[in-house]
Amino acid sequence: MDDDIYQERILEHYESPYHRGKCPGCTHCHEDRNPLCGDVVRMELRIVNGGKIEDIYFDGEGCCISQAAASMLTELF
Repeated sequence: MDDDIYQERILEHYESPYHRGKCPGCTHCHEDRNPLCGDVVRMELRIVNGGKIEDIYFDGEGCCISQAAASMLTELF
């Protein structure tokens, strides 16, 4: 049953990603490509007050796992 919950959570983030798009007032960004599969993820952050992450967004193209992982990361902030 744990596998079902895991798969549901990944599909939820893949189909309705959290904070996908452009970060308003972006101060830092990084884009990278996985040379093995071609997945691309770009992270954009707005960092203030000596290093505090105030906002974070992602964009990119790739498999369900890479896009869901990026969405889950943005959800932490």
